[in-house]
Amino acid sequence: MTDQFRKIVFKLTQDSDGYPPVSFESLWGIQKEEHLYQIDNTPYYLYGVSKGDWVCTQTDENELIAVSVAKQSGHSTVRVFASCKEDKLAIKENLQRLGAVCSITSALSLFSVDIPPHVSFTAIDEYLSSITNDETIAYEDACLQHGTLDASRLAECVSLASLRMKPDAA
Repeated sequence: MTDQFRKIVFKLTQDSDGYPPVSFESLWGIQKEEHLYQIDNTPYYLYGVSKGDWVCTQTDENELIAVSVAKQSGHSTVRVFASCKEDKLAIKENLQRLGAVCSITSALSLFSVDIPPHVSFTAIDEYLSSITNDETIAYEDACLQHGTLDASRLAECVSLASLRMKPDAA
């Protein structure tokens, strides 16, 4: 099958504070089989899905809606908040030196960070922890798939997932 890129819609649930500020997020997917797509970019607001993950979809009014995660890719995703533009750019450069891939929109203080499986999550986590002050710089786990992490941290991330794993997924 030739790679066919499609937009996959992920429905989001806002919390009592109105976060996330949108009710859905769209990501690019590469069709692998009927109703099965591999995610080709890093989510901004979604929990429990990372770049490279395979998701099951269903069609609803000509849109592909993600319904479950079929297979994880081993990538982890974190989100970084930096209120100062200069801080945001410096953090991005440091994360890239550590092997991460950052998705930044100039209008937002929030950006997403893809941590591929071969990159040290620990090094990135230690760096972000060292610069976080919870006021002008902060970060959160969005999807953790690096297996060397604390079980309670992994469990918390799974509990926040916007999509559940497909029951028969490995």
